[in-house]
Amino acid sequence: MSLIIGIYVPTGIVISGDSRTTGTIQEQELNPQVVGQNITFQTNIKLSDSTEKVFKLFDRFGVATFGDAQINNLPIAHYVEQFEAVNNLIPPATTVDLVILLLEYLRELNPNLRTGLIVAGNDNNTPHVYGVDIFGNTWTRQNIIADTQTILYGIVRGGDTDIVNRLLNNQRLLPPFEVMSLQDAVDFSRHLIRDTIDQMRFEPKFPTVGGEIDTLVITNKSVLFLQHKSIKCI
Repeated sequence: MSLIIGIYVPTGIVISGDSRTTGTIQEQELNPQVVGQNITFQTNIKLSDSTEKVFKLFDRFGVATFGDAQINNLPIAHYVEQFEAVNNLIPPATTVDLVILLLEYLRELNPNLRTGLIVAGNDNNTPHVYGVDIFGNTWTRQNIIADTQTILYGIVRGGDTDIVNRLLNNQRLLPPFEVMSLQDAVDFSRHLIRDTIDQMRFEPKFPTVGGEIDTLVITNKSVLFLQHKSIKCI
């Protein structure tokens, strides 16, 4: 599982994500109450706290993934990097072009992939934020009021959002995203992930969010990682 937070404010878009990948293993044991019968049970396991989930593509877009993290035993990061390499000569012209190409590419790899994406970019100084469902083969623009085509400011999240939803369940106490600074958007996105990690430490459930927090900032001038884990010796 994962936790991805996207916040869009007047001066830019922030995408933050954790680094944990989890999985399950199935085991069988003899049923002590029924001779010759096995009981199958699943155990949750942590596979990694170093998973790449937030990406800068073509130096102008941001993409983050949550949900299923591997295809054919390779991390989705491998395929996202491959996608960029294949399309580097003729990159997507707009954010929605990127959404359509990525959706088609990932569905060709595995149409049953239970993975979601947050895709963001600026097209002619207009911010675009999309939510993408690979399995459902759908995408929706998040930062616009469809009836009036008015730009909307707010937050989108994906993955294990239970604790974040609890923190944001009172509409009257939500931050005023329409006047929020870019720095506050960065801090708020990381706060929600960090608080989720901390809260999971004390709850009687398997912790599906963890590891370092990567943060990407997208403005009409640049796409920049403020925090991005790297391979290192420890």
